[in-house]
Amino acid sequence: MSSDRINGWKAIGAYFNRDRTTVMRWARTRNLPVRRLPGGKTSTVFALREDLDQWASSQSNLDDDSPGDTPDKGTIPSRRIWLFLTAGVAVLIAVVIAIALLWSHDANAPTAQALPSDPALSQLYLQARDDWAQRRPETLARAIVSFETLTRAQPDYAPGWAGLADAYILAREFGTIPDANAFPKAKAAAETALRLDRDLASAHRALGFVHYWWDNAPREAGLDFRRALALTPRDAQTHFWYGNILADNGLHIAAMRELNMARLIEPGSVAIQVDLAWAKWGAGNETEARQALSELARSHPDFAVTFDCLGEIKLSDGDYVGYIQNLGTYARLRKDEALLKDVEILRAALQTGTASVQDVLMQRALAAIASGEQKTHIQPVFLASLAQNRKQTIALLEKAEARKEVWGNAATTAQINKIWLDDTEIAELVRRRRAEPVE
Repeated sequence: MSSDRINGWKAIGAYFNRDRTTVMRWARTRNLPVRRLPGGKTSTVFALREDLDQWASSQSNLDDDSPGDTPDKGTIPSRRIWLFLTAGVAVLIAVVIAIALLWSHDANAPTAQALPSDPALSQLYLQARDDWAQRRPETLARAIVSFETLTRAQPDYAPGWAGLADAYILAREFGTIPDANAFPKAKAAAETALRLDRDLASAHRALGFVHYWWDNAPREAGLDFRRALALTPRDAQTHFWYGNILADNGLHIAAMRELNMARLIEPGSVAIQVDLAWAKWGAGNETEARQALSELARSHPDFAVTFDCLGEIKLSDGDYVGYIQNLGTYARLRKDEALLKDVEILRAALQTGTASVQDVLMQRALAAIASGEQKTHIQPVFLASLAQNRKQTIALLEKAEARKEVWGNAATTAQINKIWLDDTEIAELVRRRRAEPVE
């Protein structure tokens, strides 16, 4: 996935599908938020995606603005002469400009966030964001260390705390930090960022992710994400993560709206394409989802989450061999030694038969609940359903009922309902677990 930083005039122009001279002119005439690291005239010009998206959201006529709109020095185009033909027209134009300036400087409008004043801390922040964007265990570990160093050195720098929250969120998915450790740290970092800057979109986004996936608070998560989008309407990561929770929440049309918007803003993102495929699986477009994930596995064999999704699909098929193979690839790419050991246990159980594999999987799922790593019984219910064990399925659903569990994971819920299609008792027990809608 691409970095949060865009280097050079040419790349900044390409972000808007314009040439370098146009964005250079925008920097002069429209205050396009481009930056230089302190340290000399030869330092590289760069911009942050979040800054550019925020700036673009305040510009109403970029499509009408072309290089030809700016005259050469020493010339006065005929349209400018016309503007001064009458004082009345001039006054009208002055009033319009004044209104526009007042609107653009509204006290409630979010402002571009500056980098730290210390050049070394600026570089540390940018490198940490680059590491975060790579989505690999080693780069995420580096990003966490960098963000922690930055927040200790400059504790009032809100984007540093938001970046730390983002790093913990991805480290639990692409690294090896357990959810029970990662989510509370991400939440604390996001809340610190918001105490420092209530209009920091990335902090609202991170808090929304935690509210949904850890706090089981979908309504609050929806509010967080919509606030983030109001602040930065063209932020791909926010549309991406919002689509992610909408898909899990079972709001499939809304999920596709957000995920497709994310892909439109940031084409080529493997992470977004994987989530789009998984959202299609949850919505019932299983053939299309299988094809998309299989192609992504071939074209990007180092992207771990693809194999996690394929593994879940194989498990839904009752293909335990395929499930274990994909789980092994997922564990290897994450460099998760504990999960690799579990894979070896599953391979040994497979030699005995599928019943042994089912037993091992059930033990793992129940242990995760007992340890607090997982908060609901949806996975054990799914496994009992795959084994066609109705008695165990109902017993587990009754435990979930007693605990007043709230379930997301619309894809897994759909598979459970499909297995017990004509069983009204199980259907009702599953229905009661449905979370309130995100939107």
